[in-house]
Amino acid sequence: MKTYVTPEEHARIHRRRRRQALGLAMAVLLVIGIFTVLGAGVRLVASLFDNTEQMQEYEDKLEGLVLFDPLPFDGIANIDDLTLRQAAVWGCIYSIQETQGNFDNYAHDPVTEQLLLPAVEVDAYLARLLGPAFHLTHRSFEMDDMTIAYDEASQCYSIPITGGVGYYRADVTALFKQEGKLHVTVGYIPMNTTGDLIGAQSDTPTKYMDYLFERSNGGWYLTGLTESATKPEQAASSSPANSVVMMDPDELQEAILQGVDPDAVSGSGAASSGAASSEAAASSEEASSEAASSEEASSEATSGGASASSGDADSASASSAG
Repeated sequence: MKTYVTPEEHARIHRRRRRQALGLAMAVLLVIGIFTVLGAGVRLVASLFDNTEQMQEYEDKLEGLVLFDPLPFDGIANIDDLTLRQAAVWGCIYSIQETQGNFDNYAHDPVTEQLLLPAVEVDAYLARLLGPAFHLTHRSFEMDDMTIAYDEASQCYSIPITGGVGYYRADVTALFKQEGKLHVTVGYIPMNTTGDLIGAQSDTPTKYMDYLFERSNGGWYLTGLTESATKPEQAASSSPANSVVMMDPDELQEAILQGVDPDAVSGSGAASSGAASSEAAASSEEASSEAASSEEASSEATSGGASASSGDADSASASSAG
């Protein structure tokens, strides 16, 4: 028997299917929306706790000062003048090298080929570090093995070509606020003074310092430097203290002259000493044994002599009686 669907029933079926498709689409969009919101929330929370970008920003600001290992100070006016000038010039050079990769956009002296660093670049670097209110009087200054000349006419510093400047590289390890000041803990990584301008022998800091920043005019600016509570890891001793072997001064001197490892000599000396002691003990025991045998033989000989003397006396008496 054939069944016929009325137009009204057919329309009702189509409407129901459209509603089902629309509900499915809304469910899919709802699931996508939930995952999108959850992902955004996770990224937001992660960004609140991730201060890598901020740490890199302070690392760039402080690189110039860390290069020359300044002494602790309280207040910008108490920074050593030479250290500040060195940090301003070389910190600016480091920043240019990090951001641009080279100095192709800067002029060079046609005769000496020295880099001509504009004073305005140094002022901009110091403004980011110390605040816009700080002003440095530009002039030439002497470093350990070079002169940084300043030309009033061109208002540029002449930077000599050099393979390495400074003592340490900065590694910002922590940021925290205390008593209204921002503490930036910096690890000091020893520099490699050969090769590139900025290079290091290792990535392990040998000491830590806290640079103190205070908020002013909408930014944080350097106001002090103090020792950090963070301390470098101490390498454990590779050999225990009780493994030290004392050497005879003559043996030590002989080992040094012959280029022999004193530890090996001390070890062999100790072994020889032990062997000599054992031999001496054995010889002493053997001598004692021989001495005891000699005493026993002597006593036996004495006893035999006494018996012989007694026999001779008896023989003599018998002869006299005869």
